[in-house]
Amino acid sequence: MFRPDQRKIRKARHAGIFEAVHRLDAGLDPATRSQLADWIKAEYESEFGDVPLGMFALCHLGPPYIDHRLDLWQSIVEHYAPADAVPHPFSQARMLVRSGAYEFVEVYASGELRPVLKDGSVVT
Repeated sequence: MFRPDQRKIRKARHAGIFEAVHRLDAGLDPATRSQLADWIKAEYESEFGDVPLGMFALCHLGPPYIDHRLDLWQSIVEHYAPADAVPHPFSQARMLVRSGAYEFVEVYASGELRPVLKDGSVVT
């Protein structure tokens, strides 16, 4: 089984990653969304050695939406209202994001969640 280098996993996420996650609220067309997902995957592979299924973050579109997910492999961005069901395994990240303590949560195929703080540091 592949185990990424623990030093890389703990490496702070940079401003480009934060900017990419924030762009999800901009209503991207499918081609731009796919390019953004590909860029994020490439950054994670080269910088951190492990690529998540996607990210879960607070949404800034306003009511009725409160959070959103980016599925990196299917280039899906989905925004959720409070009562909407979030698909597994992204549903496990929802309460972490809603706590306000994290900028976003990385969701991995293994079920592992890696919350990212506002300063870019990763909680492992």
